[in-house]
Amino acid sequence: MKKSRVIWMAALVMLLLAGCGQNATETPQPTTPVEQPSGSNTDPSTTEPTLKKQMVTVYYSDNNVMELQKEEQEITFAEDIEKYKKTLALLETPVKPDVHFPLWKDFKYHSITIDKGTLMIDTDSKNQFNMGSSGETMALDALKNTFFQFPEVKEIVFLEDGKKVETLMGHVDLSEPLKRDN
Repeated sequence: MKKSRVIWMAALVMLLLAGCGQNATETPQPTTPVEQPSGSNTDPSTTEPTLKKQMVTVYYSDNNVMELQKEEQEITFAEDIEKYKKTLALLETPVKPDVHFPLWKDFKYHSITIDKGTLMIDTDSKNQFNMGSSGETMALDALKNTFFQFPEVKEIVFLEDGKKVETLMGHVDLSEPLKRDN
């Protein structure tokens, strides 16, 4: 009994230490406009918007939920708000699901907006999370590392069904915005 308790405590300490020092210091990749074929329509007022491609770094847990690991993925978007929506969707779908565990799987939200550096995510109150305090901390670190790679995102605020929240999963205080470390 004592041995299993010691192993459990050691694993918890390792998990907490793995989250320390995680810093989103990755240099953001420049966006590259991609021209889309306009077909036979030559009227400039009805042409499709120019799509941009960008490589983004997305953070997941390892399969043992001990440390964050990153993947590079490409997104295509026309407007900046789409960039944030597509990046949030990527937090649910690692390219290597056998190696990386998504901490934001089945996450539902109503809207994402950005204004003056504040990214606001209005979550759905029906979300079900069963990760405990260390899992919640790791999930929020994955989200921060992923979104703070965009230099225009200075802080992240969560709402739940349009109302201010104190916590998402019951453990980490979110009454104040999540702020960029630098």
